[in-house]
Amino acid sequence: MSFFFCSMVYGQVTIVCCIDLAFLYKYFIITATSLSTQLTNPITALGFWKGNRRNELWQEKVFAPHGDSIAVAGKATMDWGLLNETTAIGRYKNNTGRDVSFLGFAIHVEEKFQWLGASPYGLLEICPRGGVLEVKCPYNKGKPELGLPWATMPFYCMPQVQGQMEILDREWIDLYCWTPNGTNIFRVSREREYWELMNKILHEFWWNNVLPARELMSLGREEDVKAYIPAPTHRQTGLIIAKCLKLAAEAKLLCKEITGHVEFYRY
Repeated sequence: MSFFFCSMVYGQVTIVCCIDLAFLYKYFIITATSLSTQLTNPITALGFWKGNRRNELWQEKVFAPHGDSIAVAGKATMDWGLLNETTAIGRYKNNTGRDVSFLGFAIHVEEKFQWLGASPYGLLEICPRGGVLEVKCPYNKGKPELGLPWATMPFYCMPQVQGQMEILDREWIDLYCWTPNGTNIFRVSREREYWELMNKILHEFWWNNVLPARELMSLGREEDVKAYIPAPTHRQTGLIIAKCLKLAAEAKLLCKEITGHVEFYRY
């Protein structure tokens, strides 16, 4: 249990590179409420964002962190999510009538993938047909009180939800978008082919870029670690983004709530 690609915050999950168990505990304060603002999640390692974000994530995992690496805007986003997660889960239960079972932290059942872990908001129903609950409370660019639920599923949420289904061995997930002005539920199905591609890229980032550099650092060869700096994008970044867009477009809107009016959709 020394190496994980995971982080946990009171039921919120993201996949990240953690150095060891002590380092993992440090990340218990980090949330995945806003995937677009955090460096500790899979989409950064996958190369989704322009600029130097992949290199920044690599440096965070290779070198000892200096101070608080969370930007002010990112912290505000996290605080908003933590403040409203209990309300959001309660609203989901009220609207759907589903029970939500809380799991805590889990690692992948297969030994070769036990560097991957997750801690979902909750499990829905029992296996083998049960699902997972993932909650998002969008910060709406600093004006969350004016926010409305997503009309469609954001493509950048796909790595996280597919990772959770793989780790927890569940076949579907309800992505619940909560705002003060309404909510939406998107049903996403497990896609094993997508996971295989995603796992390949994450595996290369961790085992080919991070760990060799950390080994050199432990030997005092700091100058040599530059050889392991990752490229801004992976050679298959474009492919996985295309798959994210396709799967997000296929996600079904199950339920919509605006100003207290709840509407369910049949497919």
